[in-house]
Amino acid sequence: MSADVSRRTFLSTTAAAATAAALRVSAKPAQKVPGRMKIGLYTITYLGIWYEGDAIPLKEVMRKAKKAGWEGIEFDTKRPHAAPMDLSADQRKELRDLAGELDLPISAVSPNSDLSSHVPERVEATICYVRECIKLTRDVGSPICKVFAAWPGVVVRNGLGSYHYTRELPDPFPEWKEERWDIVRKSLNELSKFAEDQGVTLALQNHKPVTNDEDDVLRFIEEVGSPALKACMDHGTAETVRKTGNLQVHSHYNGEFRKDSKGRLVSTHKVGYEEYVDALVASGYNGFMNWEYCHPAMKFGKPAGIDYVEKVTREALEYMKELRAQAEGKALS
Repeated sequence: MSADVSRRTFLSTTAAAATAAALRVSAKPAQKVPGRMKIGLYTITYLGIWYEGDAIPLKEVMRKAKKAGWEGIEFDTKRPHAAPMDLSADQRKELRDLAGELDLPISAVSPNSDLSSHVPERVEATICYVRECIKLTRDVGSPICKVFAAWPGVVVRNGLGSYHYTRELPDPFPEWKEERWDIVRKSLNELSKFAEDQGVTLALQNHKPVTNDEDDVLRFIEEVGSPALKACMDHGTAETVRKTGNLQVHSHYNGEFRKDSKGRLVSTHKVGYEEYVDALVASGYNGFMNWEYCHPAMKFGKPAGIDYVEKVTREALEYMKELRAQAEGKALS
């Protein structure tokens, strides 16, 4: 073989290897940048089931979020937003590119999962669904796929969502509590391994049933023992932050707001957020605190339109920015 042929072969092989390496790097999720706690919008707010009116298309929600001042976006994986079976490779790239263009990080991709069923077909179908959501997380450049242990679901009738038919039903298998725990643990073990292979972190949320508080979430994390399984706290206290430490990578807030005697916005949620945000900021938490309007919008006892949700969502951003600023001031004093 001549020296020229050898040199051309070497250069061709090197270029191909470099291209493959670049493709592998580009497929990895974006990493979190150290800094302050960030405030994002969860697209479930505009899914079209909590108010009278249509869903807002996903890309429009992203542009809307940026314009309003939100610092990131979280994708719900129900139709018509980020259902993985509806998104081609090109569409996933478009979402990732739009996030980059807007400078709006996709903080998480969030399937609504029930990994606790005693019916094998149901839990296996959910594992398949979450695996697809993990791949979607990777493809759009998000670091986190947020999961539930046993999401009870939402019933949608006449276009409006309700928890009444799912959360108030008795557990069909009350005598098998520990078996249900084991089913979730085995599912999380399988999914954590898959997530790790994809360069994605699974964030397990403290939502009833099964994961009733941070202690249950931490027990799952310990029993699974995977570096890819972390915690998402839907709400909490200073004690929650102390217990979870750096295992917490994501958080949410929700509710409604009113003005106090000094004209400041306060949350009407049964769990206050001031103590929680103070503790998060003091701990150095630099993940996202994402707003979700995820309950039926009611005004004067009747289902409200999207204008009402828009109003509460504007208040939510103002409220959390104020709490963050106060917490940062306390941390520096």
